[in-house]
Amino acid sequence: MSFRSVSRALFAGASVTLGVMFAHVPLSSAMSVTPIQIEMATVGGGRPQFTVNNDSKEPLPVEIQIQSLKIDENGGRKLDKAKDNFLVFPPQALIAPGASQSFRLQWVGDPSIPQSESYMLSVNQIPVKLPQGKSAVQIVMSFGVVVNVAPPQGSPALALVGTGVTTDKSGKRYPTITVENKSKIHALLPQSTIKLNSGSWSRQMAASEISEKVGIGLVQPGARRKFTLPVELPAGVQQVQATIDFKPKR
Repeated sequence: MSFRSVSRALFAGASVTLGVMFAHVPLSSAMSVTPIQIEMATVGGGRPQFTVNNDSKEPLPVEIQIQSLKIDENGGRKLDKAKDNFLVFPPQALIAPGASQSFRLQWVGDPSIPQSESYMLSVNQIPVKLPQGKSAVQIVMSFGVVVNVAPPQGSPALALVGTGVTTDKSGKRYPTITVENKSKIHALLPQSTIKLNSGSWSRQMAASEISEKVGIGLVQPGARRKFTLPVELPAGVQQVQATIDFKPKR
């Protein structure tokens, strides 16, 4: 898995964790998961699939775990125990070296939830039980897939409520925007075009660029999110104005 893949997963709200069991003989392990975001509805959402690829030379045992996901204004995540709202088939799998395994996801919860709900679906590698007297270093990986589930009716809304400028450790300055979703349906920032300007300077970010550089950009119902946009500001720009053209796909 590349550094870029890890970075994008983290920006998107997915997680990659490493656990180590110390021992003597190393065991190689590598996997990847696609996609890292699933959009579905409680009614007529079908059974979306995700795929786990075993890129190693060893069998890969994995299991699926689903937790509820809350994201605060600054992008901090809170995971909690989730109700049994999903069926995952298969719930566990042993993936052969160089092979892939597809998993199906089905919503079996309340079809009339009052607002969108978000979850973190974790693909967890199961540590291999070693024979008695044997020991090895095992890198245990976990990949997160963000799952957004919406009620059948309604549309998201996204409004700009604030702008700012932030400076990183190297002294480079970037614009920030704060957006608010007053609807009952989750909103995704990459379904927007963002225009920035200050005096004679201006910059536009298309939806594809926002998706590539910011990630999923999830704004949950009734919530606010602050985003730092990866646009380095010229030296003369001290304040930034912004507009958002939000065009949800649903």
